[in-house]
Amino acid sequence: MRRKPHEPLPQEGLDEPFGPPPEEYLYRCPVCGEEMLVNEAIIDVAVGAAKLRGESTGGMPTLGCPGCNGETMVYIEQEP
Repeated sequence: MRRKPHEPLPQEGLDEPFGPPPEEYLYRCPVCGEEMLVNEAIIDVAVGAAKLRGESTGGMPTLGCPGCNGETMVYIEQEP
């Protein structure tokens, strides 16, 4: 049996070698005012942990704040 020669990959759309960059979401702590952009992977882990504990409410999870060390970081809607 003969192998087919490999065809070169199309070059359009290959700007980013591993796909588009992950999305980041703005979170703010109402207690200390700390703001930060949170990677979508961290949010996915927080959602999975909440589901595992049975605390999932749907929507964006509350995250831990590095400023005041509480579970107080909430998602802030960004204007388009």
